[in-house]
Amino acid sequence: MPAMKRYDVVRVKSLSVDLERDGWRVNARAPSVGDIGTVVEILEAGGQTPHFVVESIAADGSTLWLADFFAEELEVVERAAT
Repeated sequence: MPAMKRYDVVRVKSLSVDLERDGWRVNARAPSVGDIGTVVEILEAGGQTPHFVVESIAADGSTLWLADFFAEELEVVERAAT
């Protein structure tokens, strides 16, 4: 499967204990396994494992959570339009 890219819709399939989940300080709640969100940024630094910044929103458009994930914690459910 191709690498995740910005604006892919993803499902949280696991949660590692190695990442801060509220580093952005905007979360109404913590992410949970099974949550759906959108990749809004990919953070890559030389020699480090890339992190995927994912946002999940409520029905009213407000942010439920914004969090960093490793690729293995996510699965793509819908590819972004190219």
